[in-house]
Amino acid sequence: MAVSIGLSHTDNVRNADYTSGVYLEDDGYYWFLYPYFQDVWEHTGQMIDLYDDAVFGGNEQPVLLALLERAAAEASQQPDEWNVRIGWRGDDAIVSKVTKPELQALLTRLIDLVTEAQASQCAFVCFGD
Repeated sequence: MAVSIGLSHTDNVRNADYTSGVYLEDDGYYWFLYPYFQDVWEHTGQMIDLYDDAVFGGNEQPVLLALLERAAAEASQQPDEWNVRIGWRGDDAIVSKVTKPELQALLTRLIDLVTEAQASQCAFVCFGD
C-alpha cells in the first residue's frame, strides 16, 4: 500500500499529466502525518490516502500547505527517533520507527511540492493503491 504524489496541469485524476514528486508508504511516516491528512479532509473533502486518489486544486492547496507546515512544526519538537503506531495485531500495537531528519526531509519535499503547485497553477494529485 502506498500513495504517489505529484503535480498535474489537469484536475482530473483519470487524465492527469502527472509528474511524480513524493511516494508515501504504509509506515510510520505516513501514520505520523495521518491526523494532519484527516484535518485536510475535514476542510477540503480531499484525503491523502494509501488506498484512494485525490486532487487538490488551487482552493484546497493553502489548507494543505498550512497543515503540512503545522506537521513540520510538530516534527521539529520530536526526539531524534521514536516509534509511531501503524496498526494493531490483536491487543498489541504494531509500531514503526521514525527518524526526525527523514520526517523533516519528507515534509520539506511535500511543502515544496505544494508551493510549486501554487506557483505553476498545477493540481497537487495523489494516486493511492
